[in-house]
Amino acid sequence: MNNAFKVLFGQTMRSISFLSRLPVPQRYFLEGEEPHSMHQDSAAFPLAGIAIALLPAFLLMALSLIGLPPYLSASFAVLTLVAVSGAFHEDGLADVADGFGGGSTTQRRLEIMKDSRIGAFGALALTGGLLLRVGAVGSILEYRGAVAASLTMIAVAAGSRAAIVWFWANLPSARPDGLAGSLETPSTDAVRRAGIVGLSIFAILATTANGFLAMATALVLAFAVFRGFEYLCRQMIGGQTGDTLGACQQLVEIASLAGLASRITIPT
Repeated sequence: MNNAFKVLFGQTMRSISFLSRLPVPQRYFLEGEEPHSMHQDSAAFPLAGIAIALLPAFLLMALSLIGLPPYLSASFAVLTLVAVSGAFHEDGLADVADGFGGGSTTQRRLEIMKDSRIGAFGALALTGGLLLRVGAVGSILEYRGAVAASLTMIAVAAGSRAAIVWFWANLPSARPDGLAGSLETPSTDAVRRAGIVGLSIFAILATTANGFLAMATALVLAFAVFRGFEYLCRQMIGGQTGDTLGACQQLVEIASLAGLASRITIPT
């Protein structure tokens, strides 16, 4: 049991390093730490999501307690979440929007996605994504309180990063020389574990914060968006890239937050 916990903890620490800018001690990357390949470590992506969302969630609660308006508090919290992750997933969303919106062929779309410059489609995707996330978190904060909004941020961070693993395993690599293509596809065991852990965390925390109906609505909406984006990637580029993994996380996060916020009952 102790050895299993050690392995899981190591996987979580390496996943945190991969998905964020949080500092992780070098000892977790040494040869003696097993397993240390990303196709296995991805099982811990939902747990990494919790770690990534903790500071933004605590900040949201603190700002609310000192009396900042809900949407201003939500703005600071969401921007802190972006900073902690190093805009890792937001960058993918922008690149995918530019590539899919500006390319007429598969090759051209992949070329645009690889370009570090941001275009109109990418800027609109980033702006829209931030507005929707701030709006949803701010709404939950205003009508359900700071604890509910903070738990929601953690729940969605875990669930959306489990979606990355599933998406990664479902599609072939569209660019073998890219980040996702250079890494092994997550194993069946990693996908199963990430799915179970991510879904469980999301279901428990989202239900606690917003109620079962809101959680179920968010789950259905997120699944629909996930499947729709999966189909779009197959049609547009024939598979997945590192950018599409980041975009998947963002789209599932936005859909989940929108679903949870849509079930708020406004007091009369």
